[in-house]
Amino acid sequence: MPAPRRSGAPAKPPVFKPGQLPLNHPTAVAFLDESGFIARDRFFAVGCLKLAEPSTLLRQIQKLRDRTEIHHEIHFKAITRDSLPFYRQVVDLIVASDHRFSCFVTDRDVADPVARFSTHWKAYAKLAEQLLIGSIRPRELLTVLADNYSAPEGVRFEQDVRSAVNQRLGCLGVTSVCRLSSKATDGLQAVDLITSAITHEFRQAAGLASSMNPKAALAEHVREQYGIDTCLDGCKERRLSIEVYGSREGPQKAASRRNSATKSTRA
Repeated sequence: MPAPRRSGAPAKPPVFKPGQLPLNHPTAVAFLDESGFIARDRFFAVGCLKLAEPSTLLRQIQKLRDRTEIHHEIHFKAITRDSLPFYRQVVDLIVASDHRFSCFVTDRDVADPVARFSTHWKAYAKLAEQLLIGSIRPRELLTVLADNYSAPEGVRFEQDVRSAVNQRLGCLGVTSVCRLSSKATDGLQAVDLITSAITHEFRQAAGLASSMNPKAALAEHVREQYGIDTCLDGCKERRLSIEVYGSREGPQKAASRRNSATKSTRA
């Protein structure tokens, strides 16, 4: 029986057995989703929303749903003029949460990950790996919930991503990767909303999407809430990281450079 601790004496730190983690060991959940179709769209993005305590945000979204009586799937493509106020409130809850959002946006006219990695599912997995590696803090254990992504039988997305990330980190960082329908959790719907809103500005700048519809209004609201003017040249903030795949200059500057080169050649 251990000797009683003297009154006022500082408590000794707990002694952990080999292989045992402390109760306050850092953990988090990452929600992973994509915007666009990497197999055919010019613009495609993979987004990662990491939350140390996801239940807090999920409860807040559920309360908003109950209050507004809106229970359909939260999806960027479904935004209308009437539903825009609800979607703005969802964005506000996400931005106010203790989170980190990161994404890769690909402009296949500038750099094509499918051409580099030979198939669209391998390209998707590689982008996901990079996002997770950049999201995990030292010693943190991460559980990944990813939206279902169509791939041929025999493609082991979950095992391959977990193995690749942990091998790159040289330690256990990702404990599990699980793919499920976005209808199963508002966390996947939340990451879809932010990822798609960011990608919309890229499509808008290329003349592939309207700047006058409710989707454009929500994309602008996302930028305002994060305090940035544009996503086109990427962003590196504490809570927000946007990388333009294969180009450090961003598609807007790249397009300007290509146009200048074309005019010079014609001249």
